[in-house]
Amino acid sequence: MKVSQQELDTLTLNEETIQLAVNLIRVNGYVILEGVLPEAKVVELRTAFQEAMDWFIDKHGKEIYLNKTGFNEGTNHLGIFLPFQAPFNDPLVIEHPFALAIMDRILGKDYSVTLFSSNTSLPGGQKSQPVHPDYGARFGDLCNTHLPITDLVFNIPLVDVHDGNGPMEIWPGGTHLLPDNYYGPNGPNPEELAPHMHSIKVHMPAGSILLRDVRMWHRGTPNRGDSIRPNLALIYSAMDRDNRVQIPIETYEQMSDRAKHLFRWQKIGYPAIEPTHE
Repeated sequence: MKVSQQELDTLTLNEETIQLAVNLIRVNGYVILEGVLPEAKVVELRTAFQEAMDWFIDKHGKEIYLNKTGFNEGTNHLGIFLPFQAPFNDPLVIEHPFALAIMDRILGKDYSVTLFSSNTSLPGGQKSQPVHPDYGARFGDLCNTHLPITDLVFNIPLVDVHDGNGPMEIWPGGTHLLPDNYYGPNGPNPEELAPHMHSIKVHMPAGSILLRDVRMWHRGTPNRGDSIRPNLALIYSAMDRDNRVQIPIETYEQMSDRAKHLFRWQKIGYPAIEPTHE
């Protein structure tokens, strides 16, 4: 969906825009706000990310990327934890007013950030990832009812995403609405069901915001181009208190009150990490 110029200028969504976005997430599992970050900010983030990726490949490429082992074998997808420093911790990334206005309605106002990372499709992938939700069952096999949305993934693509550079493929409109036990090992196998279901490849311009329920089935697809397709990736959670993010105390003290609240469970007073494989 597109937002108006007035909303972009004021960084404030109209009530009808918020409600539409909330309903789309609840019914379809996701919403896209197209091209909402300023172009200069996207360029700054993309340049810094490319430098971080180059550093990571140079230092860890042989063991992580070139060997292509594990879940991402043959897909050339990399999840990289990012250092909590500029420009990655810019307010337009960690506390974008559009995203928070929508998430406030779904998660309440006491949620927190539990993931500060990225997902990149690199050239040369030969196959797609397995179809999967990001989270498993909350209560194993015990709960056979649908649970409320408690976790939302926040993505910002740093390049235009299209069929040629490894877009995310999603199965919207129901895969986030299954009973909790369906997300456990004894639930339906997404890989077996997905070929018989409707899916779409998510195309969006650089600087868009994608918000999605962590339970929605999805997968990364091969990048057939010659440049990386990077996404910034955060998770905002109403329940979890995962604390993998290291934030220097001087950085934390300069954050807004809302940002401090969002990162309150993290490792405050620790040095920012180097780019690290998830």
